[in-house]
Amino acid sequence: MSESPGARLGSGRAAEVFEYGPGRIIKLMRDPAHRPDREVAGQQAARAAGIPTPAVFGTTIIEGRAGIIMERIKGLDGLTAASRKPWRVWAVGRATGRVHRQLSGVPAPDGLRDLRALVEERIGTSDTIPEAARERLKAILALAPDGDRLCHLDLHPGNIIESPAGPVVIDFSNAASGHPMADHARSLLTFDAGEPPDDTPRHEQLLIAAGRSTARRGYQSGYGPVDREALALWMPLMVALRLGERIPQERTRLLRMLSRSLRTAGALV
Repeated sequence: MSESPGARLGSGRAAEVFEYGPGRIIKLMRDPAHRPDREVAGQQAARAAGIPTPAVFGTTIIEGRAGIIMERIKGLDGLTAASRKPWRVWAVGRATGRVHRQLSGVPAPDGLRDLRALVEERIGTSDTIPEAARERLKAILALAPDGDRLCHLDLHPGNIIESPAGPVVIDFSNAASGHPMADHARSLLTFDAGEPPDDTPRHEQLLIAAGRSTARRGYQSGYGPVDREALALWMPLMVALRLGERIPQERTRLLRMLSRSLRTAGALV
């Protein structure tokens, strides 16, 4: 397709989304090193398993930026929907949990990053992780269960579109192969510590701050029963992984979470 991107529809830390012809959008990556093939593989695997995701029409390069051409889904993302009707925060969280439970059973396709290897590398090399925690994290990783499920690694209400046909999952840019409780831990810490990009409207930022615990409870209700031991082991590992993303607004909260989760996981090591 030779079209030029149209109006910008949204943006995040990793990418911008633009109109791209009738019924389509294009997601343009900010990082030239980003590999869209992994995102496409994860999204298509979810779609093939019956998880509602946008159809992918191909990839392209525009002015040096990798792009994914996708179906445009009508509807609001969960954060925007809840900001307009704040009394729906719990319900939006619950819908996210239900979809995530479905996603947790999808086998990871070939070509995705191995989550355990990714965490191992982060623990060994990242200067964002406190030195005092490094060896404890390595010991916990040795006991954390393996898995081969599709992990979204950024599933929260902002990545769920409330379409007329039901919730649709977007943004598989972090997709990896791993244990479902690792992916669940990542979502929980996002509810607890995640900060939106700086250009997020102020009213949405306030909603996120005020509605964290309510949305989290809704998410847990929708997700259902979990393997608590596996979750306890993966939680500090996912906090360490998130620290490596170097989001200044989150660091203090994440360090507190790391300390608490290390104590909980340490009882199992």
